[in-house]
Amino acid sequence: MAELKVRQLENRVASALRSRAERRGVSLEEEVRSTLTAAVDARREAFARRAAACRRAVGEGPGAARLDSARLVRKERDARG
Repeated sequence: MAELKVRQLENRVASALRSRAERRGVSLEEEVRSTLTAAVDARREAFARRAAACRRAVGEGPGAARLDSARLVRKERDARG
């Protein structure tokens, strides 16, 4: 497992993490670990959902309906703002 050291973390962020850790009854280290893990997992899940939606839209296998990729790219860009 990796070890990380975070420098120049805003006081408000550190304070919020400490408060969350206290409320949950865990160490600050455990709170940071679970927060980072949740953030990474959420991004992966979001990517997997988008990829599955693209596969459904395009279709799979020979003879499947083809979709204009530019339209998909525009839709993704619009969704991100």
